[in-house]
Amino acid sequence: MKDYGRIYLKVYLVINIIAIFLSLIVLRVASYTYNYIRLAIGTLVISLIVSLAFWFFKREKGHSLINIILGYLIIIPAIFVLRNVFGQYLFRVSWLIYIVIAGVGMIYGIAVYVVSKKYKKEVADLNELLHQENEKKNDGA
Repeated sequence: MKDYGRIYLKVYLVINIIAIFLSLIVLRVASYTYNYIRLAIGTLVISLIVSLAFWFFKREKGHSLINIILGYLIIIPAIFVLRNVFGQYLFRVSWLIYIVIAGVGMIYGIAVYVVSKKYKKEVADLNELLHQENEKKNDGA
């Protein structure tokens, strides 16, 4: 639970900055100001959903492919909450939500690639250390 709290705080900060930026865009373009309570609750719910997806993504238990798929499935409701919070002023056409989903998918793909490269490098380093340790034991015996 400690890891989830740490992830949540980071995601909440980023989501709040994004929400403020989006509300400023709507204010400049459509001259509409959002209710603070609506934005606060929306960012809270979106942050909970996204941090749960990241937590699933970073989990080491279970099969990694299943964790990635679950992370994708968990993050989809956050997109619909975002649409509900910002409504018609930001999402005038429905296809924009699919562009947002594709953007999230690309970010996840990049994250998967980075984590897999890091994991492979770490495994190679650990195997090298194990090999060196075995050589020391064989030379000493």
